[in-house]
Amino acid sequence: MRSRQIVIFGGTMLVAAAVAIAVVLSPRRGADIGFWFDPITTDTLTTVPERLSDGISVDDLSAIESIARREIAHAFREFHVRLSDSRQATYRVRVVDSLRNPMAPRAPSPSGESRSIPGLGGQGAVSFRVLAHSAIAFAPPDAGRVDMIGAIGRGIGRAAVHEFAHQVVGSAPIHDSTDVRSYEYRTAARPEQYYGEMHWDIARPLLEKRLGLQSSNGR
Repeated sequence: MRSRQIVIFGGTMLVAAAVAIAVVLSPRRGADIGFWFDPITTDTLTTVPERLSDGISVDDLSAIESIARREIAHAFREFHVRLSDSRQATYRVRVVDSLRNPMAPRAPSPSGESRSIPGLGGQGAVSFRVLAHSAIAFAPPDAGRVDMIGAIGRGIGRAAVHEFAHQVVGSAPIHDSTDVRSYEYRTAARPEQYYGEMHWDIARPLLEKRLGLQSSNGR
């Protein structure tokens, strides 16, 4: 999962920088986060590991999207977050067919990436192809088709949660987490990304500070 921090330089950007500082220092809490699926190609839906017989259908894709969205809502349930499919949300993550690293085009495709401007918001994407294939590859021996479809949805939702965390907390080193069941863990290439429960680790206090808790009176 790749994250890039964009920093504003130059005298011509003083107004933008002032706005960013004002937002960071503002007592207002909470954030709008937008999540949606871009079109996924037929090739990606049908070219999957053999364990998922017949590929991913339109109905499967709808179920995957619903599960992914529920996973995001569950992860941020304690924070002041408003989840929608708005392309104008402060923080945005979209599900794309696949991703490529322009700096290393021959390298393996990343599972996700984000860019953010401190105090102003961010945008990112997660790879349907990588996460779907991984969910199937890491499936327990007794996992059935329904289990794997659910795992794809969870894996995508949890990858989006990871990217939202990068956008909200900025350059904080959340990849330092060694807890494989945490949203912050540095890679999606592990069974825990798709199967079993997941929780926050080192990013939690930073998210509380930036977003506030649902039980808090102030926003």
